[in-house]
Amino acid sequence: MDKKFYHHYKKNQFWFWTAIETYFIAIVFIIQANFFDLKPPGHSVVTKLDDPSAIFGIAVIGTFALVYAIWDIHWFYARPLMIGLLIFVWMTFFLGFVIHDLERGMLISPGAILTGGVICRIISYAFTGDD
Repeated sequence: MDKKFYHHYKKNQFWFWTAIETYFIAIVFIIQANFFDLKPPGHSVVTKLDDPSAIFGIAVIGTFALVYAIWDIHWFYARPLMIGLLIFVWMTFFLGFVIHDLERGMLISPGAILTGGVICRIISYAFTGDD
């Protein structure tokens, strides 16, 4: 393995694994199609979150985070842009889980708890982690 890539991975391993987590949330919604759909006649605000276009958007943002982590890009405000996009993806799905839980009459699901934890981790590391 090239020393430069290893150095970038070592420096940005948090972002590398966050990108992998972002890919995994897309994979989960590919495997579990129509997760946010309710039984007829129910309509939900969040039914579009597991559509192919939303999953493709998640994959694009995950790819951007992965490229940042591996190549350690420092131009065009790549780091703040990546952090903002990752927070957007995870916050969208956190709110989607919460709304879905409320529509189903549940208090809170494990999906909402896990995505909320990822958001806290990203925000915490954005302020305290690498520069």
